[in-house]
Amino acid sequence: MQLLLWSLALMVSLTVLVKSADYFTQWAENIGKYFGLSSFIIGATIVAIGGSMPEIVTSLLATFDGKSDFAVDNIIGSNIANILLIGWVAGICAKNFKVDKELINIDLPFFFFSTALFLYFISDGVFTVWEWVITLSFLWVFIAYTLSLKPKKLELLKKKYTLSIRDFLLIIGWVVGIYFWAKYTIASVYTLAELLSVPSAIVTIFAVAVWTSLPELIISVQAVRANNYGIALGNIFGSNTFNALAVSGIPALFGSLSVSSTSLSIGIPFLAFATLGFIFTTLDNKIARWEAIALLVVYVAFIGKIVGIL
Repeated sequence: MQLLLWSLALMVSLTVLVKSADYFTQWAENIGKYFGLSSFIIGATIVAIGGSMPEIVTSLLATFDGKSDFAVDNIIGSNIANILLIGWVAGICAKNFKVDKELINIDLPFFFFSTALFLYFISDGVFTVWEWVITLSFLWVFIAYTLSLKPKKLELLKKKYTLSIRDFLLIIGWVVGIYFWAKYTIASVYTLAELLSVPSAIVTIFAVAVWTSLPELIISVQAVRANNYGIALGNIFGSNTFNALAVSGIPALFGSLSVSSTSLSIGIPFLAFATLGFIFTTLDNKIARWEAIALLVVYVAFIGKIVGIL
């Protein structure tokens, strides 16, 4: 009975957490549209931040509670899910998925180097307080460079939006909701791990990471159906960049982050493989159906390895 109740608690808290982040992103997008940002910049910054909000808040709260390994497990699980699941769904849903060259030339290098930097820092089993300086500095470079892009090279949003105090109050309200439900998510994760007698990393990587990746998945699918591949791919690249830099760097401000044995032995190799595989997949400016299926196969293998089936 306890197992069922805490499983339900995890599902409910994650669902509301993700939905709160979704609403936060929607209202934040309106602000971006008001200032005339392009769809690419919105996808790579505002949407990425909103999509990463559950990971940032849960990782922060877990670090405050002395469970710093949660942050790294969360990043690894979320980034692998973003690459493999979103890449698979996007490739399957699109009739002729083509990758914008601007993404390959601009956002992909940040995506690669941020992941490489993150993997290098955690490869020794700890993410130190001093390493956040480099991590957050690189994050700032990414944001500054993205926002400095020439609008003429990107799709501009022509519709004008108006802002009110209500918009800002709603954003604050959703942030409070994210904080509240993030606390229940963390409690559910560690209680379930104890009841199942498994490492918390398994619950985090398998359940939490997939669930918190749902906003990115939904946004990318909607963008693909609307033939807006810039947002879909910019979402994957931007979200993973923010996860690798912000979700690790911000909690590290308050203490070193430890790396679980599961992440060291399974998570790091799979994240490196998934990142390199996705880069090679998109270098020809398209994602073929067979490549999308291959991404799903790799994700199934990853989950099988995590839960001990493979």
